[in-house]
Amino acid sequence: MVRPRRFLHALIRRTGPVTAGLAVGLPLSLGLVGAPAQAAGSPVGTPSGATAAAPAPDTAPLRVRIASMSKATLPARGTVTIRGTVTNRSEETWTTINLYTFIGDGLDPMSSSAELAEAMDVPFEAQVGERVIDGDPGLVETLEPGETAPYVVTVPTSSFDFAGVAARNDGDTAGVYWFGIHALGQSASTPRDDFTDGRARTFLPLVPRRTEPVPATLVVPLVRAVLYDADGSLADEDGWERVLRPGGRLRDLVDLADPADEAGVPLTWLVDPALLDAIGRLAAGNAPRSLAPTRARDTDPAAEAVPTEAATTDPASGTVAPDDEEPSQSGQSSEEATEVTPAVRAARSWLDAAEDAFTGAEVLTLPYGNLDVGAALGANPALLDLARSQRSAVLEALGVEGRPTLASPDGYVDVAEVGAARPGDALLVSDRYLQDPAPGVVRLDGHELVVTSEGATQGSPGPGRSLTAVGLRQRLLAEAAVRARPVREPGSPLSPAGQPLTVVLPTEWDLGTADEFFDGLEPSWISFTGLSSATSSATTGVISSADLLEPEAAKRRLQPETFAAVRALIDSGDTLQRVLVDNATVGARVTEEALSGISYSLRGRQRVARTALSLARGWLDARLSGVEITASSGVTLSGDSGTFVVTLSNTLDERVAVSIVARTDPGLVVEPVDALELGPNSRTSVLLNATTTTSRVHNVTLMVTDVDGAPIGATDQLPIRSVLVSDVIWVIIGVGVGTLFLAIALRLRRRILRSRRA
Repeated sequence: MVRPRRFLHALIRRTGPVTAGLAVGLPLSLGLVGAPAQAAGSPVGTPSGATAAAPAPDTAPLRVRIASMSKATLPARGTVTIRGTVTNRSEETWTTINLYTFIGDGLDPMSSSAELAEAMDVPFEAQVGERVIDGDPGLVETLEPGETAPYVVTVPTSSFDFAGVAARNDGDTAGVYWFGIHALGQSASTPRDDFTDGRARTFLPLVPRRTEPVPATLVVPLVRAVLYDADGSLADEDGWERVLRPGGRLRDLVDLADPADEAGVPLTWLVDPALLDAIGRLAAGNAPRSLAPTRARDTDPAAEAVPTEAATTDPASGTVAPDDEEPSQSGQSSEEATEVTPAVRAARSWLDAAEDAFTGAEVLTLPYGNLDVGAALGANPALLDLARSQRSAVLEALGVEGRPTLASPDGYVDVAEVGAARPGDALLVSDRYLQDPAPGVVRLDGHELVVTSEGATQGSPGPGRSLTAVGLRQRLLAEAAVRARPVREPGSPLSPAGQPLTVVLPTEWDLGTADEFFDGLEPSWISFTGLSSATSSATTGVISSADLLEPEAAKRRLQPETFAAVRALIDSGDTLQRVLVDNATVGARVTEEALSGISYSLRGRQRVARTALSLARGWLDARLSGVEITASSGVTLSGDSGTFVVTLSNTLDERVAVSIVARTDPGLVVEPVDALELGPNSRTSVLLNATTTTSRVHNVTLMVTDVDGAPIGATDQLPIRSVLVSDVIWVIIGVGVGTLFLAIALRLRRRILRSRRA
């Protein structure tokens, strides 16, 4: 494993596979709340193909939460202990609150993903199971308004009064049952009765003992919107500190690696390289862009920027120093060179945790910036190619070689996006957009697509939040259970039910209780593995473009104006790069910042993104305008060609190389001036050659460009005219002079003749 300090060295030196198995995709879902239900009843579901009405709001006075379950699957024998909380959300005191488990009808379990999806829409007041009063029910004596109290319920599985449990454990059919807690109490306005005053519902799978392991993959996405200030520093440091510190959303995600490792569950990471680089910059002190030299003065400007000594970056300090550097004479350590703010400290700690999480794990890398692929293909395909080619300094410092991956937050890919995939790329598509039933891996137009589970992303049914640790885990196990198949004889084909399940975990769930989530992921009938390993053993189905369903509503995609703003910013950064003689990194840095502006994460904040891009471009243009050109008020040529002088000024603190080109009307040519180098805060006079074929006045615009001829913004205008004398005039003058001398000669002759006569 790369040691943290060496990793930081490598990072700052740079900055100045989905497998067939259980892969689960879990987007954020809001839990719905329902009204009180009666104690007993049979399972209720929505008819196949029918559209379920939205559940009514939960008006129950008691809110029940399940925090942990001692058994994540239904055991053939033993007990199940449920722990959680009950909250009084009414305005009166409740007393003698009894809490019981309930379970669905044992003769009619859910056996498909479709039935599990229908269960999510079952109204909260529906009767979905039989209350179990045996065992050790929970009891809360008194609960004041707004108060929350813990409960513990223990029930023996022998009390689940339905036929066939033992037989099912020894049989060949898996199933999923309703399971949860009923709360019954009394208050001044509500007498003691048999109606439920609060409930919590989830799923409880039952899988036969002789079951082939279901291959399973858990994919953890590391994505977040990344915005920069005009000067190139990461915006909203306080917000980043909140998500990177222990207990923050991004920190909790990388911390999943510890309980997952203890549970023997390998994780596959789905990473936006731009996010890691942004955190790397923050760990290095979040410095703004610098135009300072990055290479020795005598090196070729076209050469790659390298420090004059082998420099390394220490993420713990955020400073750049040569390898094996001794402490300075002043005694100042590298730690003291950068102010260690809470955000910097959180970023460094997060990078250490990410290094541990990625070690030995499979890493999938999205296009740089988590690029909106579909929108890019329509607006500017070249930006997709650029995002794919962009390298991550953090991943390289960690020694991580990620597998290129195309995946969208909603799991949708269209035919164009599939066609844009390259050999070896991983493509993730939700089964929501495929015809039912969808195998774990499909092939479309020669490209392999890994199918993720939309159902597993929904968590457990309400009331209450669906994506709790228990709710998420139980739905994941339920989706795996309906894919389970009995042990097959040698040579028998893999049944559709035995296809792998791929889950992309949501970025928003109760990550603080991750231990509870992984504690239950230990059944013998699930085989967790990395994405590439899982998909390699899966049966691949072949589909056509007609099998790829379109979303019901038009997809929200980034607008062409956003891509235009990104392209303009990248161009400005490249121009500034060509102007600076000693700096070879500013263009690459601007490109990284710009690509973050066309992320899936910014679909709902495009105006904010374009504003940030525009401000950054303004910062660059202000530096480019530091090179100025000044010409005289006018020039008159004494012939058909001549020279005139202009002044170039460099107000920057860095050396620059520029050229001068002139824009003129027909009849006048001003020769361009190739690369001129100006020192910091200096100016020079430049002699320009002009040639004209007319004597009229020509308006000339002089422009300063980079060495490739791209204008950098500085201009000046002047008029140029020529005093031309044509051959006709010389003839006239010659005739006139000849006539004059002839007249003089004639007068002299006459005068001489007169004098002789006299």
